[in-house]
Amino acid sequence: MRSMSSKTFLPMFIALVSLVFPLVPVFAAETIANITVNVTVAPVAEITVYPNYLEWANLNPGSAGTPQVVEVKNSGSVNVSSLYIYASTLYDETTRPYGTGDPSKYSAAGVIVVSNESNTVPQFVGRIEWNWTDSINNADFSAISSLKAWGFYKNTSFEYVWAVGAGTDGFCNSTGAQFAISESPDMGTTLTRTPSTSGVTFDGGDANFGYFSVSGRAAFGGEDVCVAVAADCSKIYIYKYDKRSGFSTCQNSAYLTTRTLTPGDIHTIPYLSAFIPKGIPAGILKTGTLTIVASYSY
Repeated sequence: MRSMSSKTFLPMFIALVSLVFPLVPVFAAETIANITVNVTVAPVAEITVYPNYLEWANLNPGSAGTPQVVEVKNSGSVNVSSLYIYASTLYDETTRPYGTGDPSKYSAAGVIVVSNESNTVPQFVGRIEWNWTDSINNADFSAISSLKAWGFYKNTSFEYVWAVGAGTDGFCNSTGAQFAISESPDMGTTLTRTPSTSGVTFDGGDANFGYFSVSGRAAFGGEDVCVAVAADCSKIYIYKYDKRSGFSTCQNSAYLTTRTLTPGDIHTIPYLSAFIPKGIPAGILKTGTLTIVASYSY
């Protein structure tokens, strides 16, 4: 018999070794290490309003628009509180628009109403009524000792006659200044055109306005409101939720909410809409702005 060559024997030997010494499996193992993380958030005061654009189209005079849901979110990293709101009316409507027939002379901000958590009757965010300049038939202004101006407060479908009187220095922002408004909607009669100072208190003045607290009057739904009378007596500015310097002089000025909003918290304004008084010309009013302000500390 022919013997095996070394070339034949080697593979067979390897095979035999593999059978005698089987391969040992290798098991996976894990090891761990930690990373310590430390993050500091900077104190940032910020609020965000949703939505940031509102529009009401083709509203009839004497009507109200559909209320809009407006949310104020604390989008910063510190607590905020004491929210208030003001309108751009005084910046938009700088000249007397009556008689122009031009809707762009009227501020859209001047027809917006709002309410807070405590008051159910919406009030204008900031509405201007200008002096009438013409006489008003059957009017009785005897409640005003130093009569300077008069006009109509247009509360949507109703109007109330008002009048202002100058203070000791001849202006409407000084001691002795007066504001009066009729008790009943205007019907053209002397009874409904007799402004009264009942429920009206002069709270003080600055270089621009005299500030009056007005309480329990039908023109404002019986709610407490504020009326700022221009120093030259040419116009009145009706508001409630404006706490800016000066406007907070009125003791009836209030906050939209005083509760604390922690970071990420949301406050929903109970009511915000557009009230269109009668006597405004058809067309697009001048674009206005509503500004919401919050206080913070850290």
